[in-house]
Amino acid sequence: MIELATRPSTRAGFVFWWLSYTLKYMNTNNVDLYSFYWSEARLVVAAVALGLGGVPPIIYVISALPILSGIVVLGLKVAWVISGAVSIYLLYRWIKNNYMVFGRSDNFEIAAFLVSVVSGLNLGVAGLLGINIGMSIGGNYLVFLVTAAVYIVSTVYLWVRWSAYGQKLF
Repeated sequence: MIELATRPSTRAGFVFWWLSYTLKYMNTNNVDLYSFYWSEARLVVAAVALGLGGVPPIIYVISALPILSGIVVLGLKVAWVISGAVSIYLLYRWIKNNYMVFGRSDNFEIAAFLVSVVSGLNLGVAGLLGINIGMSIGGNYLVFLVTAAVYIVSTVYLWVRWSAYGQKLF
């Protein structure tokens, strides 16, 4: 239980307290789990965006309220940077795990995993630099649909293997 009396009263003090509290109870399994969830959700949202012509779905939702566009664009950039950070973490864990996913080095599993990681790294670059490399390589709708299909297949395959491997990635 969190004791309210031990929390600091300043904003900076609260941030440091929250980080130390969080890191105290976080372990590699939790970070792996949340990173996997984030990556799976990101692949699904990216597939939907590609099916819509490369536009994030939230843009269609807020088109009725243009006053929210500034905050939504900021939120998208933050989410893209988080996606890049998560992908860097997953790539690090994969390398530390001797290039194995789900306890083995199956080519299809590694390909699906790398689709997820590369997609996240691309979004991280887009969030930081404003350049979406993937969108600039292939900009026609057929390429978007094929990429969306690859994202969905990768997502489903990773989820099935993750469930079969005891809900662990590494």
